[in-house]
Amino acid sequence: MKIIALVCALFVFSFASDFSATASLDVKSCAYSEQNKTLPVYDTKNSLNILNKKDLKTINKFDFKTDEITSLAFDHANLYAGFAGGEIAKFNDDFSSFAGMLNLSNLSLDTQITHLHVANGKIYAVAGKDAFISYDLASKKLTRANLDGAYHIATCQILSDAALITSWDRSVFSVNLSTMKAKNLGRLKSVALSAAEISSGVIFGLASGEIASLKFDAGENLTNKKLASKQTGTTNLDTEANLTQTNGKDNSSSNLTAVKNAQNKADLNLTSGTTNAILMNSTNLETKNSASTETKAAPNLIVQIYKISNSRVKSLLVVQDKVYVGLGNGEILRSDAEFKQIEKIGKNSDAVIKIFNDEDSVIAVSINGEIQIYKKKS
Repeated sequence: MKIIALVCALFVFSFASDFSATASLDVKSCAYSEQNKTLPVYDTKNSLNILNKKDLKTINKFDFKTDEITSLAFDHANLYAGFAGGEIAKFNDDFSSFAGMLNLSNLSLDTQITHLHVANGKIYAVAGKDAFISYDLASKKLTRANLDGAYHIATCQILSDAALITSWDRSVFSVNLSTMKAKNLGRLKSVALSAAEISSGVIFGLASGEIASLKFDAGENLTNKKLASKQTGTTNLDTEANLTQTNGKDNSSSNLTAVKNAQNKADLNLTSGTTNAILMNSTNLETKNSASTETKAAPNLIVQIYKISNSRVKSLLVVQDKVYVGLGNGEILRSDAEFKQIEKIGKNSDAVIKIFNDEDSVIAVSINGEIQIYKKKS
């Protein structure tokens, strides 16, 4: 894949695009390391290009013939790749080679590796359609949680002690990372296409152009508390999924009250509390404004739905108290954590599937291979 670096003078508000690159093939997966300023991009021709962020030129390239990469992730400067065949590999420091670390192909399940995440000496990933795995690099211990009822995993957000996982049927699951106990928490009003952790909880970018914000509360525990509401549909909110436990003790300290997220009563029937709708000014993404907001409240639930756009929310990035939003129409927005001040900082030519942080800039990668680097507000 030929990558051409261009210098742009595009200014949107007080932001600027420093560099752009456009590939001829769609992007299947990508990642970024702030530590070594490298951007690996895997395309539909099964080629992996390791790019230098400074000029978006290729450092190294790999062509895969027999197996394909299905997920990429950095742990600081270390690059990991998950493959369709169930293998997880680690690249060496100069990205000249890679070696397998874990192979799940001997398990009796579809083992395609997606949603790869490596941190604190552990590898987390989704294997196949409905299995969440944790692998300890030191002890070589592999544990697995089955997300029963999940229909193909859409997002997976790793927190300090828990994972929040959504599927394409809108279901939301939590997994305690200490015990690998899983719970089905309910359903979103729309499919989640992206997720990010914020200081007070987790946000999900929805296909409806909305953002669902789930608030944390130190008084409640996501991984071992039942919810004070019941479901009117088919998903059992209180039933724990079938899984393999590593021990019988729950050491989780990830406390969340916002664990059921749906906007209408067709999804959830709250047994107590009130439902309040707060409608603010219509959002104009070309100027600073606030999003249309709907609040769902109950004793064990704090969920807010923000209408951001009519386009799908394909990617999210949280940097301190700011949220960057990548849309299906190629727009990149910047907002405060409460979505009261929203700005359009730029626009790519196609859906923005990933936004990465890098000191004084953000990197927006589109599905068509376009890469734009925008300066943050000065």
